[in-house]
Amino acid sequence: MRRSSKIAVAVVMLAMPLAACSNSGPSGSNASAKTSSTPRAKVTAAAMDPSVKGPAPAVAGAKTGGTLTITNVGNPPTWDPAGAYYEFSMGILSDLVTRGLTGYQINSKGVATLVPDLGTDLGTQSADGLTWTFKLKPGMKYSNGETVKAADFVYAIKRSFDPTLGGNGPVPYLQSYLKGGSTYKGPFKQPKVDFPGVTAQGDDTVVFHLARKWPTLPYYLAFPAASPIPQSAEKRGDYQKDPLATGPYMVKSLIKGSSIVLVKNPQWDPKSDPIRHQYPNQIDVKLGVNPLTTQQRILAGVAGGATTVDISGVDASLTGKIASHPKQILFGPSPCEAYLPLDSQKIPLAVRKAIAVAYPYDQTRKADGENSYVLDPATTYAPPQVPGIKQYPPVNGMTGQGPGDPVKAKAMLKAAGKENFALSYYYDEGNPQLIAQSNALKAGLTAAGFTVKAVPVSDQEYSTKINQTNTGMNVGQGISSWCYDWPSGDSIYPQLFSSSTAKDGRSVANLQDAAIDKQLTEISSLDPTAAEPKWLAFDKQMAEQVMGIPLSYSKASSVLGVKVHNVVDDPNKGLPDFAQIWVG
Repeated sequence: MRRSSKIAVAVVMLAMPLAACSNSGPSGSNASAKTSSTPRAKVTAAAMDPSVKGPAPAVAGAKTGGTLTITNVGNPPTWDPAGAYYEFSMGILSDLVTRGLTGYQINSKGVATLVPDLGTDLGTQSADGLTWTFKLKPGMKYSNGETVKAADFVYAIKRSFDPTLGGNGPVPYLQSYLKGGSTYKGPFKQPKVDFPGVTAQGDDTVVFHLARKWPTLPYYLAFPAASPIPQSAEKRGDYQKDPLATGPYMVKSLIKGSSIVLVKNPQWDPKSDPIRHQYPNQIDVKLGVNPLTTQQRILAGVAGGATTVDISGVDASLTGKIASHPKQILFGPSPCEAYLPLDSQKIPLAVRKAIAVAYPYDQTRKADGENSYVLDPATTYAPPQVPGIKQYPPVNGMTGQGPGDPVKAKAMLKAAGKENFALSYYYDEGNPQLIAQSNALKAGLTAAGFTVKAVPVSDQEYSTKINQTNTGMNVGQGISSWCYDWPSGDSIYPQLFSSSTAKDGRSVANLQDAAIDKQLTEISSLDPTAAEPKWLAFDKQMAEQVMGIPLSYSKASSVLGVKVHNVVDDPNKGLPDFAQIWVG
């Protein structure tokens, strides 16, 4: 699950847990919850096309030169590729610095396609589905002039298992799917272990050996954690300060928590790269900025604002300027979605249906200052840009919007013999917006005939308690938001509904059902295209059982200087595709 380094949109009465992710919303409050003129883009998050070759499609009118500044309120904890799992760190690295065997090509309309990057194609799967083989493009070099070799991919995968480097990265997938992955701890803790999960055949062939089928492995290989690193370049915790680059830019300087300066990589081969360009001479990345003052400077075009793009999310106090600066605000889809977790083992189905009917969407959004510039009402468990996800008629009253229907919900409780059913949840007592949101939720559910116990805890306590399975609470425990790791159901539904995530306190429904686990495994083993209609049917199946309530699809928003051009949203990151931007 990706993490967002932007401001988290508060979900329900909950503060985002550390491991949760969301797209950025306005950083201020008092925004309206009414609809706006920013409809959700109808884009495809990523089909696969193994035939795409470099160079990247030309950008009409693009000029080279100048300095682009990218600003963000957030501050990812690491820039080491192994642990880069925040949207922003992934975006900077994979768009500009690192290349993988695969990558996402984003066209001018924001449609993403998974294409070969350093690989010659998207890999060859064995007949039994347990082996994937990738060939490398010849002559690829690092920024120091050394040749990229298959062994470098093997080493990068191995080092991502190390908990100090990749422990907060996407490594759980490798632990689950790769042969030997469940016990491997990386090359530092187990230097003598011959890890069988990935091997090199000569200098140009990488082979992945699986414990079970993984049809979507090509998507995983677009992560920075899967980009090549030669063992000779290993610096452990210091590697992030001067990583070897295979992309169009390399790190000139990195001050953790403050800034990164990128300059052109002279060894980058544009003819081999179907994804990236190298337009600006330099890219300055500034972290931990004040979103409001930064965005005011950008819109005014002063103090370098004309050549700056801020990805923190449009500040709520500036939403009135959106109409007068239409070319300076970028909106687009995000991979993130928010939910109301409901414990299916403690709350009967009839009661869950009543909660869905009663849920006060409008009141909780108004209390938290959310608006349609940063979210769309959700009716499915997967964002609509994921291939195969289609909007079906809302089930069990889960419309994603409206004030709720307390009268109908109260009648449903009475008919089920569950009058005054007790609901309980934690909320962050240190955040005024979340207090207001909790009050709005409590009022809406109380009006529907529930007995509601809202328990205030500190922010630190909250992050711990919502992942505990023995608290006695029955609402809000587990995952309150999810950002898919790649645009396929196997990156969404097993994480939300499997027994393994429920046991770890990371489920949206505390669902522990062997039949559901089997269903998830079977669909995940299918070719992604063949799996699409089955994932959609599974989505509706979960909605019919009210396994948590989908609340909102997050939307990306960035503020652009007047000299920043060709800014296109990447639907799989909820960020601009930095590889296509030019200034002038």
